[in-house]
Amino acid sequence: AQVCPAFVPPPPVMTITSQCPKRIAPEQVLEQGWVMKESKHMQHWRQRLLVLTDTHLLTFVEEPKGEFKTRKATEKIRLGFGVQVQALLTDKEHLFMVSFRDARGESRRLKLQAASDEARDGWVHQINRAKIPARVRVFTAEQPVY
Repeated sequence: AQVCPAFVPPPPVMTITSQCPKRIAPEQVLEQGWVMKESKHMQHWRQRLLVLTDTHLLTFVEEPKGEFKTRKATEKIRLGFGVQVQALLTDKEHLFMVSFRDARGESRRLKLQAASDEARDGWVHQINRAKIPARVRVFTAEQPVY
């Protein structure tokens, strides 16, 4: 295969947390639910509220009254084409993993455990769907797929 000499591959998509809104209203939440999250360093499992919006995936220690304040999020992942999500088939049940690059460009993996295989598959589907910008989802929903 011949490569066009003018082609320059784009830089990897970064998941930058600085563009996360300060507050998320309940109507902006696409999906939310309790999962177990493996800690980054100690590999301990902790319960977290996983919240999905059109642009971000966040985790919280507790459910807020009213709006979510993103400064209280333990993880903030900006969704985009650099974010990968997949179900994990291991001896521990209902696992899925979100791979992304943090604000410093370092590769990160978030290992999560849902309450059931159905919940895990739902999260994987919804996160993959949310990675597609809303304007594209609306446009393609109106167009028949052949």
